Amino acid sequence: MTTKIAKVGNLALHVFRSHFLRVATLTEDPEALRHLLASVSSLTLNDVGLQSPFTLPPPHQLNAPVAYMHITENEVFSMGMFILRPGSRIPLHGHPGMFGVIRVMQGSMRCRSFTPLSREPDISPIPESNNLGGTTTVMWRRASASPDLTIAEPYADKLLGVADDSPCLLTPRLGNLHELTAVDGTVVFLDILSPPYDHDLGTRECLFYREVDLPNSNEVHLRELFPTLILPREERTIGSSR
Repeated sequence: MTTKIAKVGNLALHVFRSHFLRVATLTEDPEALRHLLASVSSLTLNDVGLQSPFTLPPPHQLNAPVAYMHITENEVFSMGMFILRPGSRIPLHGHPGMFGVIRVMQGSMRCRSFTPLSREPDISPIPESNNLGGTTTVMWRRASASPDLTIAEPYADKLLGVADDSPCLLTPRLGNLHELTAVDGTVVFLDILSPPYDHDLGTRECLFYREVDLPNSNEVHLRELFPTLILPREERTIGSSR
């Protein structure tokens, strides 16, 4: 692990540890969050041990459209690299109860994200911290169409690239459901999740969704798809080619 990656790891541990232990929130130390995002923004492929430009092996050697390279993981956060072949995508999925930091280090990709609304039986406002310490009110309500559908509202649809001033930050609610599509060549991005997935206990599982068109509805409806296939870290691949 290079010095710069180690610094990012230490900052991530500092920023997210209080959230993980539920004794504080990110809004209590926005400067630390800014410092983490700035450090992530300064990373290059060389800092994570990859040559530039980076390409995956030919399809006959590695057929998966998306590959994952593990860097580190502990009880507070996980960090790794995703590599997407040109035109491939990571389907719509969620990080339940987790923060996500995405930093594109090669190429560009489209990020479509949604905020889930179908959580509570009654409409109620819940404060949600934004990237820089402010507060946004999110309305949560029960899906009216079907118990197996999640009602969501569009959060963002943007192009992420190497020249971005700051990484993309997804919170446990805002933009938590998202889809990533490679737009310009082979895409390489750093991914930090806090807390990490917990498939053993089933408390934080990666769930995939597809959009469902319902007549006479202007809302976004999402249906849960297949369960995640968990592979050893060195073999983790997921995604699809267009």
